[in-house]
Amino acid sequence: MTLHLLFSQSFISLCAAFSVRLVNAGLGKAEIVAAFAGAVRHNTSFNDELVHRGAISESALYRLWAEETGLIYDDEPAASDVLLRPFDGAARLSSIRHVLVAGRKGQSLLYMAPDLKELAMLKFYLREYPDMRERLRLCPPTVLVALLHHRYGKAAAGRAQTMTPSHFSARLVLNGWQGFCFSGLLLGLMWVFLAKHGAYLSFLYWGLTLFFFACVAIRLLAAWNARPLHIRPLAPYRPYDLPIYTILVPLYKEASIVRQLVTALSSLNWPVTKLDIKLICEADDSETLSALSRENLPAHFEVLRVPAVGPRTKPKALNYALQFTRGELVVVYDAEDRPHRDQLLEAWQAFRRGDKALACLQAPLVIGNFSCNYLTRYFSFEYAGLFRGLLPWLSRRGAVMPLGGTSNHLKRKMLQEVGGWDSYNVTEDADLGMRLARFGYRVDVINRPTTEDAPENYKDWKTQRTRWFKGWMQTWLVHMRSPVQTCRQLGVWRFSLYLLYTTGLLLSALLHPFMLVGLIWGVVLGLSGFHDQAVIAAVIFNGMNLLTAYLSFHILCKKTLRFDERRRYFYLWGVPFYWLLLSVAAWRAFYQMFTAPHHWEKTPHFPSRLAEGQLENGERPIPVHGLSVYNQKNTPRPERLVTNSQYKS
Repeated sequence: MTLHLLFSQSFISLCAAFSVRLVNAGLGKAEIVAAFAGAVRHNTSFNDELVHRGAISESALYRLWAEETGLIYDDEPAASDVLLRPFDGAARLSSIRHVLVAGRKGQSLLYMAPDLKELAMLKFYLREYPDMRERLRLCPPTVLVALLHHRYGKAAAGRAQTMTPSHFSARLVLNGWQGFCFSGLLLGLMWVFLAKHGAYLSFLYWGLTLFFFACVAIRLLAAWNARPLHIRPLAPYRPYDLPIYTILVPLYKEASIVRQLVTALSSLNWPVTKLDIKLICEADDSETLSALSRENLPAHFEVLRVPAVGPRTKPKALNYALQFTRGELVVVYDAEDRPHRDQLLEAWQAFRRGDKALACLQAPLVIGNFSCNYLTRYFSFEYAGLFRGLLPWLSRRGAVMPLGGTSNHLKRKMLQEVGGWDSYNVTEDADLGMRLARFGYRVDVINRPTTEDAPENYKDWKTQRTRWFKGWMQTWLVHMRSPVQTCRQLGVWRFSLYLLYTTGLLLSALLHPFMLVGLIWGVVLGLSGFHDQAVIAAVIFNGMNLLTAYLSFHILCKKTLRFDERRRYFYLWGVPFYWLLLSVAAWRAFYQMFTAPHHWEKTPHFPSRLAEGQLENGERPIPVHGLSVYNQKNTPRPERLVTNSQYKS
């Protein structure tokens, strides 16, 4: 009790003495008091509050700490002299406050970046053991982080490749029995077509159309309760209870969009001292790195340089950054994303309400440039059906969720448990949703959206869709390597639904042109006097299948549209043409599966013309962080919730 009392007195004395040093260094008393109050309110450190508020630089702060404790300040330790073993360094990459370094005189030096409480304890013991001063050095936390990045960066990049277990990885396109079955299937199809066995052809046709119809049925079921986005009020909360939230943003050749990204992320409604934003760049992406260096990034932003090891894919970059994250919760955004300012709060509250099996939350994606042209209209139309109709329907039934590539909110421990993202899968999101389900975890949806822009030209759209189709094929092959085991892990219902929908989705994209040609050919034969009953029945069923497929897609998507998305525009007429474009991308993806399975076709991003709140054609402005019809003003402020401007002050 006496020791505790002495430490308390030492802590109070240190706070008073250091406050005087800060005032002498030019800080106002109001800034110091606000930092102390922020540390209490947010359950953070006084040091972090001072630095994140911009009251003082990190280096200046720790120089003052060195003066107060009588220790040496040194912010240039050599990475080659770090004495941590490689596996020790890997275990501490996400949170490092002290590093052991070999000194020039043969003795080890302990470089430290302590917070206020640790400094009080350190100063207390230095009075008892003054000889410790010779082997202690003070430096900012960012120096220690950079030190370990330099020392263990390549090792971390190597681990990023192998984080996902090999039996869950798309590194191998086909395993032995899959290759045998695929070869047998090709030979069988060649034999059927060359030998012209009508019975086999009929069996093949009816079997494939059943998969096609499975997608139709699922869309119609999802459309039953589909509706536009509805934003529910947040529950009251205390900033003290908020955890550290890590935001991962992979960037590659994104120099033109850096400023928009920083503005969007800086507007999130979350205490900045509890934000851990990682901007992940390839080490040789000099343009993006230069653009970031020109920005005055706040203290909670960190630029990570990914060493050129292994495949140059988004999931590998995410796995690399995952090893450095500090947050209990993790979210992934793309470079062009403008998330709703309260999206993190909604996700955190959903996790708190959910059970222990809830591992991931998917936020809806909204296309901001939907009125630009035909492609963006149908891209937005398709996204509306997916994120506002199909995914909520799947989540309510506990089915496997094909995650979107952005705005996935995850519990970090569960993400690490399932092996992170597959570095060799070009749709790491869909694969992760399946892997979480196989591990017994659950995925749900939230309502506050992320606004992004769709590709505005066919070339960019085609390469993006090719990558998506290729990744879905990879995911299907990976999880069908052991179908019996997958069925046991998912259960018969979830496995059957996944198999029907995913197989139907891929087959419908590949077969759609042939079904159209078959329908036209059958109509021509009928008009010319051909009256074979089997052919007529097949043509009628084919036509009904196509018609119901178009209608189910249209009904599902249209029921989820807002008024300003659907007014003055009739979507049904363009669905067949849009699906033909999808078929081109699907066949291109099928070809790449055997020629370049891990090639990542980059989708270029550009600054949004809507970010300033102006739509083309005189339509209603769309704010950066959510559409105006979402009625954000009806979201009440929680108990003692500090406003966004106060967080940044």
